[in-house]
Amino acid sequence: MNVCEALLNVLTDFGVKYIFGIPGDSINELIEAIRKQDKIKFIHVMHEEAGAFAASAQAKLTGELAVCVGTSGPGAIHLLNGLYDAKLDHAPVLAITGQVDTALMGTSYHQEVNLQALFQDVASFNQTIVNPDQMPELVILACQTALAKKGIAHISIPIDVSIQNVNPVERKKYLHTESFIIPNSFNIQTAASIINEAQRPCILAGIGSKDGINELLQFATLIKAPIIKTLGAKDLLPDLHPLTIGGIGLLGTSTSYKAIKDCDLLISIGSNLPYGEFYPEENIPVIQIDINAEQIGKRHPVIIPLVGDSKSTLVELLNLVLNKENDLFLKECQANMQNWLKQQDKKELLDAIPIHPQMLARAISDFADDDAVICCDTGTVTVWGARNFRLKGTQRFILSGGLASMAFALPASIGAKLLYPEKQVIALCGDGGFAMLMSDFATAVKYKLNIKVFIFNNSKLGLIQMEEEAKRGNPEYETELHNPDYVLFAQSCGGTGFLVKNPTDLKSILPIVLKSQKPCIINVLINPEELTYPPHIEFGQAFNYLKAKVKEIFI
Repeated sequence: MNVCEALLNVLTDFGVKYIFGIPGDSINELIEAIRKQDKIKFIHVMHEEAGAFAASAQAKLTGELAVCVGTSGPGAIHLLNGLYDAKLDHAPVLAITGQVDTALMGTSYHQEVNLQALFQDVASFNQTIVNPDQMPELVILACQTALAKKGIAHISIPIDVSIQNVNPVERKKYLHTESFIIPNSFNIQTAASIINEAQRPCILAGIGSKDGINELLQFATLIKAPIIKTLGAKDLLPDLHPLTIGGIGLLGTSTSYKAIKDCDLLISIGSNLPYGEFYPEENIPVIQIDINAEQIGKRHPVIIPLVGDSKSTLVELLNLVLNKENDLFLKECQANMQNWLKQQDKKELLDAIPIHPQMLARAISDFADDDAVICCDTGTVTVWGARNFRLKGTQRFILSGGLASMAFALPASIGAKLLYPEKQVIALCGDGGFAMLMSDFATAVKYKLNIKVFIFNNSKLGLIQMEEEAKRGNPEYETELHNPDYVLFAQSCGGTGFLVKNPTDLKSILPIVLKSQKPCIINVLINPEELTYPPHIEFGQAFNYLKAKVKEIFI
């Protein structure tokens, strides 16, 4: 077998089912190798960035290796945005790129790019195969590194190397097992003592908590602590679970903001929340649990570091913490959460024209299946998805968290639907984000992936407008969008399109759309004046917004 065939054998043994990319010159031998086997399917996207996003989404949903590919030069460059998304959200992705013949490397040949330099920052493993004897060990190491470090591995294969034969090797099953790390006993005992003394403990749970959800619930129940979820951990628990009080940060709830400020102990578990203003005052102790020692204290001073995985660490703490009788703080937070939800109901249940984006997000969540997969884009739609889409059952919710890149939702929904063909897959898109990679709706049609794309259409880059006005007091400038007819676009691709202007039509269309067997775009015209208020408004923000509005009128 040649280098590319050997590579596919390794990927098969690592459980890879799909490779996303666009065929082209320097990867043609890999495409041919894929054609000749039936274990891995090639998904031809319209743009390599979409392929990388789709792979990133699959890796986020499963924690398993996902793969994308690009040609030398432009194809490889196009992968980068999606790969950075995976890197910053700790998703294992292997990127395979072609390269010019080894004899031509370094000569500024046609489409030659220094791929080692290009991928140096994004990839934890970054190598070029220059000798067939490097196979299959180099690819095995790349896959293991991506999984172990929950990040990016990059393999580049020059054209002349790709066609060379490799020595036969015995096939074997490669196993990837998670490590269980427990903090030292002194820190565990000290942390337990501090927790036992606290009267108003609060838990901040990030995506690093996902492997220990049952332990997290036992722990929170025992110490009577409310759970705040970071945005990346929105699907950690259903949004109406009695222990949860919503998200944190600019997209969070006023309940969580108040809880953070009123608690006498914050226990951060698997969280990398970067916004310092949403942590407690410096005199409030913080205990941090994280499997990566370098993350401890990175965002906020910590009194006790617990370096370990969330599940094992919580098991240790459960043996030492006491069952608290005082639940006044938890009940206060739960009451505040009920008041927050009632406040949200005012917009979510309001049948106004134009449609409020809160109403649209709530309506989709009410009609969605209990095991649906939700892919959310970046922009004002992130606010409505975070606050007003009420997750239930075993629903999943993914987005571009660390990178916060626009255009994530559509390609992510393609990756998700390939993983879960029997599940409802819903993309929540802003009109700005959708327009960036909208051509890949045709990819969903091509592969008969009945995804549902909801466009929150306010004809502007709404979040950018708010940043211009509220942060600096500048007038809105160049945030308007000139949108095409998305219904005609959906139909021209071979899918189905709907235009929705009022709540009555929305509620009648939703059941039809969500049960449709064709890919659908639902273009919903929402209120362009709806503001994305943070959970706590500072005087300066309000003043700057007022100043911006005056400028918009008189300048």
